[in-house]
Amino acid sequence: MRRRPGILLHVMTVIASQPISGLQSELDQAIYSGVVRILRLWMIAIPALGLVTWVFQLFDESLKPLQHRLLLLIAGAFVFNAINLLLLQRSRPGQWSARLLQALGLVYPLVTPVLLVVIIADVRPDELRTWVGSSIPQLQLLMIAASLFGFTFWVSFSAGLISAVIYLFICFFVPDPYRPDTPHIIESAVYLLTAGAIAGKGASESRNLVSKVVESIKSHEFLSRLLGAYVSEEVKERIMEQGLNLKGEECEVTVLFSDLRDFTSLSEKLSPVTVVDILNLYFERMVQIISEEGGVVDKFMGDAIMAYFGAPVSLPAPRRSAVQAALRMHKELQTLNETLNSDFGIRLRAGVGLHHGRVVMGNIGSNTRRDFTIIGDTVNIAARLESMTSKTGSWLILSKEVEMGLEEKQRQELHSLEELTLKGRKQPVVCFGRQEQKDD
Repeated sequence: MRRRPGILLHVMTVIASQPISGLQSELDQAIYSGVVRILRLWMIAIPALGLVTWVFQLFDESLKPLQHRLLLLIAGAFVFNAINLLLLQRSRPGQWSARLLQALGLVYPLVTPVLLVVIIADVRPDELRTWVGSSIPQLQLLMIAASLFGFTFWVSFSAGLISAVIYLFICFFVPDPYRPDTPHIIESAVYLLTAGAIAGKGASESRNLVSKVVESIKSHEFLSRLLGAYVSEEVKERIMEQGLNLKGEECEVTVLFSDLRDFTSLSEKLSPVTVVDILNLYFERMVQIISEEGGVVDKFMGDAIMAYFGAPVSLPAPRRSAVQAALRMHKELQTLNETLNSDFGIRLRAGVGLHHGRVVMGNIGSNTRRDFTIIGDTVNIAARLESMTSKTGSWLILSKEVEMGLEEKQRQELHSLEELTLKGRKQPVVCFGRQEQKDD
């Protein structure tokens, strides 16, 4: 039989060894959303600033010429911001056009101090020294802080560098009487450059944090989605909370092997597509039962199923759970056969082997291909017991080690088999079987 990939840590290995697809798009989306948020903030802040400017002129007639110019500047900034936001919202995160609009949205406020100084120099030159000495650097620091939403070191550092250069440019062209002292100019420029570097570091760390959070969320969702297909909700949640030891650990489990009898000869009568559909229908129902009984599907091997009970999450009675799962699988197969017989004229028969013992559970394989599975003599015995079902007339064969952990009612439904000599073993195995019964 062709061996298919191990299931439970086909899940875990993919997460541990492969990059999460779509991570870059998630980061682009995060940056895009951040810039959109700050542009929306400006849509509120800019009109608020305009309102404050208009109110000031009501109390001081001498400020009217300055306020009129400032209102024009504010109106222009509002229109530019609105157009930028509208175009950005119509673009898709990650596109070059979106990134250009994001850069414009973060950088355009940096040039507004130049226009502001031109207005003040023309209307209120006597206040120019105060503006250049304190108000302009403070406004630039605010703009640098806003660049954090770019989530990139060079965006914020460039904002600090551009602000420092613009500030030096302003101070160089301002008439000498209105120019701050040289030490003050140098100090302010250094502050702006340092603020850009600090903001850049914060943006870089924020980007890394967003990346880790996105990867963690993706991993959690991916693991939850795959585990949910093969284990019960309770087992899935406990694995998500406790994690798995991928290096390998010894544990005690009950192993279940189930194989369809004579399926190869049956499949010769059907088309390949029909065979796949039948197997998928069969596997879907069997896996659901195994999961509901607390078991874990390890792998599919052709038309066979390998599962185990008692790990990686412990069960109060793994042997009873495994037997109960086998009984339910057998009964469900009878129900399924009614449909298969009606639609395709076939009936499926399955044999089940159960054994309980110690195994090694872990991540096994090469550097390029690994399976999370269980290995050990316990697995081999369970597989050998299943292969004996066609020779003994019992659809279910379980070892003495399984029988010891059953309730009295479950034991009474079994019959003792002669000691079976299994292939590859010198010592015979004490076994019990279950034949077809009316309630099956």
